[in-house]
Amino acid sequence: MFYYVALISRTHAFLLERRMKSDGILCELTYMPREIMYDLCNMGVRFEENVLTKALNELRRCGLPGCRLFKEVILPNQNQYFEVQIF
Repeated sequence: MFYYVALISRTHAFLLERRMKSDGILCELTYMPREIMYDLCNMGVRFEENVLTKALNELRRCGLPGCRLFKEVILPNQNQYFEVQIF
């Protein structure tokens, strides 16, 4: 199960990925699923559930504007995404 962080710009995505990796959080830059984001940025950070606590702490600390977190639920015929409150 993955979590996706949607950001307002690619610059913020690169910045968040660098901060998370320097904090020891395994994550990666990724294109966002269309169900979450379909604007020109379309880039965010993805991480697994086992690092959720550390990732939430980093998201709260970094204070990037427009930052939204989504949980991916994989079903047999589709993937669904649910927004998770960061604060």
